[in-house]
Amino acid sequence: MRSHQAALVGVATLAGLAVSPTVTLAEDQVDLPIPPGRLVEEFRRRFSESEADMLANGGNRLVRRFAGKAGPFPYRTVELVEIHADAITFEHLSGPFSHCRERFQFRPNGEGTRVTHTGTFRLRGGLWTAPLAIGPVKQAFEAHVREHLLAMVAELGAD
Repeated sequence: MRSHQAALVGVATLAGLAVSPTVTLAEDQVDLPIPPGRLVEEFRRRFSESEADMLANGGNRLVRRFAGKAGPFPYRTVELVEIHADAITFEHLSGPFSHCRERFQFRPNGEGTRVTHTGTFRLRGGLWTAPLAIGPVKQAFEAHVREHLLAMVAELGAD
């Protein structure tokens, strides 16, 4: 009976690791007083500045390292960054997530641009980390994105 119970615990543990919920971040947006094309070029310039963090540069497709802290959670990632005429996407290649995809959409808004952020992620650890993912990690991630958007407004909105 004990070996049967051990096998059952083993199977439950593996199943818990294999199933990982996808967490959808709350949509966030800001308005900037610069046109979308200029905003895309500003992102391209910033991503190209730090050569130490640039792992590959294929023009509109970059592989780049990012590091920082979102709330209490430090992170180091490698991401595929794709630059489009009206958006920039980030696809997580390595780091704390088993999956993470973000999109910053740029839409004309009068004389400027409305920047909308959307994204999804899954933590490593499957169901065992789900409470962490849907609680503190999601909150810290959304607050971190909000800080970046407000920093863009403070910096680029001052032109």
